[in-house]
Amino acid sequence: MQVVLRKRTIERGLWEVDDWSALRCLSDRQQVRDQLGFEEQPGDQPASTDYCWHGLSLELFRDERAAYRFNISSHDPRLFIVCAEEDELMQPYLLTASQDVASSYMDGGEEDVYSIPMPEAVQCWIEGFIGRHGEPEMELGKSKRRHHGRRKGAGKSQGAGSTGGARG
Repeated sequence: MQVVLRKRTIERGLWEVDDWSALRCLSDRQQVRDQLGFEEQPGDQPASTDYCWHGLSLELFRDERAAYRFNISSHDPRLFIVCAEEDELMQPYLLTASQDVASSYMDGGEEDVYSIPMPEAVQCWIEGFIGRHGEPEMELGKSKRRHHGRRKGAGKSQGAGSTGGARG
């Protein structure tokens, strides 16, 4: 896959700072590249430069199927690009369709995470992956644990004078 990032110089008070954004993701199928690299291009906005990073791969994992299903079922499916700043360049090193994975990197605070609209071809590929490996079992999360105590004690006496009903 190819990822295009834009570096823009903006003014913040007395300082000029670099502002990075992700523009798009393209197929790298025609040019199979083993190494991560980039091509620098002038941006179409003043004081901006576009960097086209190639050699990234989007890998799917069976244990992330629920996150993929959630993403592609949303109104605006996204791909997430995890980057580290090195030598004043934002260098992507992970491309994922899992918001869970992306948020774990955001929680760490050491990497920058950008999102871009997921191309329709990638959505179809993920649908096929889920179809081959089965629909994920959706976890019920907190509500599953919240009712656990009630089910466990159902039908048992709860002490003297207790009716087991709600009090008003």
